[in-house]
Amino acid sequence: MADTETQAWLLALIEGMPQMVWRAVGHGSWTWSSPQWRDYTGQDKHQSAGAGWLEVVHPDDRAAARQAWAQVDQEKEFHVDLRIGAPDGTYRWFKTNALPITARDGGIVEWVGTSTDIDDLRQLQEEQKVLVTELQHRTRNLIAVVHAIALQTVQSSASLDEFEERFENRLAALSRVQGLLSRSEHEPIMIGKLIELELNAMADPQAQDQISLSGPDIPIRNTATQTLALAIHELSTNALKYGALSHSWGKLMVSWYEHDHDGERTMRVEWVESGMPAGRPSVSADKVGYGRILIEQSLPQQLGAATAMTFDDNGIRCVIDLPFRHYGILPRHG
Repeated sequence: MADTETQAWLLALIEGMPQMVWRAVGHGSWTWSSPQWRDYTGQDKHQSAGAGWLEVVHPDDRAAARQAWAQVDQEKEFHVDLRIGAPDGTYRWFKTNALPITARDGGIVEWVGTSTDIDDLRQLQEEQKVLVTELQHRTRNLIAVVHAIALQTVQSSASLDEFEERFENRLAALSRVQGLLSRSEHEPIMIGKLIELELNAMADPQAQDQISLSGPDIPIRNTATQTLALAIHELSTNALKYGALSHSWGKLMVSWYEHDHDGERTMRVEWVESGMPAGRPSVSADKVGYGRILIEQSLPQQLGAATAMTFDDNGIRCVIDLPFRHYGILPRHG
């Protein structure tokens, strides 16, 4: 093949590559750059010659580029990741590599290198790091919650069978809320959905006529979901075993709405049971079990909630006021 044909063939090959191609001598003195370099950086082959190419490298990455060139005599290759700028002032990450062209005596004649856009890959790697960190954080929190549930269940159970039943039910509630959390990125968690999910899982189908749910769609934060779900589970369990849903004439009304409480925007959840038989309170006001600890201590400590529980022979009333700073989801800007 004639020299002119070879050059034309090589030029067509180079210009068809997605990478930016360049040639250099010594320790990073460029002698030529491809049209891709010009199209992306705005520098032609004359402007990029010598050390001119460093002008479009991010200032914070220039030292790394010089250091990589300083090591080529030992490494016999050039490799560095750099942020390279476009004329509009934006920078993208490029994986920049070069290999030497050697003479017959082994001396390096020049370097031929490429710069490959890896900016999308770098962003995905950063997002993956964030996701792994979040997963580790959630896992630690989940283990802590399971540990606390186990401790409280042991302390309040009179037998191993009772512990097994209560612990399995509480873990099931925790599992249900994890399902909601796994979809929360695409489907915000609504307080009504959380309450409905727990009651549907716990109550028999025939008990649904005894339940009244009312309230607007109010999204809640992931950080509040788990504790709220466990509190609702405890209220549901008590209603089924001892309260309004333990017999056919009881009624359960659950409502939620936003209002101002002590000068702060708040979401209120009201849980009201009625229709208890005379002389059979739904729960003793003097008995403090896991459910009451969760509602009267954990909710205020973890979510800044104001809670109140009242008991009488006719039923139970639980009010949870959750401040906006712990449930409100601000709109995204994009």
